Amino acid sequence: AYFDDAQRQATKDAAKLAGIHVLRLLNEPTAAAIAYGLDNAPEGIYAAYDLGGGTFDISILKLNKGVFEVLSTGGDSELGGDDFDHRLFCWIVEEAGLKPLSPEDTRLLMTRAREAKERLSARARVTINTLLSTGEKINLELTAKAFEQMTHHLVCKTMQQVKKTLKDAQLTVNDITGIILIGGATRMPHVRRQIQKLFGKKPYA
Repeated sequence: AYFDDAQRQATKDAAKLAGIHVLRLLNEPTAAAIAYGLDNAPEGIYAAYDLGGGTFDISILKLNKGVFEVLSTGGDSELGGDDFDHRLFCWIVEEAGLKPLSPEDTRLLMTRAREAKERLSARARVTINTLLSTGEKINLELTAKAFEQMTHHLVCKTMQQVKKTLKDAQLTVNDITGIILIGGATRMPHVRRQIQKLFGKKPYA
């Protein structure tokens, strides 16, 4: 995403060793913008909001005559969709009053937390139902609203980074022509709502 010249050259060298003819390297935000077809979009300034599993990145791109220029970048290398899973995992442990868990049960509940998070993207409520290795049964109901409340601080952290990156580029939200979303975690409805609230416009779907 944000390689320096030496890292980019090493990537080119690795590609050549693999027998790949390298025409050009695209950074991740630019590649995503092109995937959205923005190279044919109106000229202007675009925000690329990238919330992946383990990291968050925000890039401000300027489109001029089909060419993207990166104006500023920011983010948090220790914030991602996994943090939403972990917050939900902690909620399950608290609600069920569980004692210290075995590694096996920890992995199981983390999986159930991630599944519940994903289902809540399309539903108002879900049931978390599973059986631990101890024989203990977990049966909890979670609403989308409760999940939004328990992870609101995580979304706010990304918004703070967005504002900082805009400031670094000496821009405001009013200067942004459009917003593109990258990463599976951007499918969470409350993430999209906060983005729309900040920029005053819907991101590209």
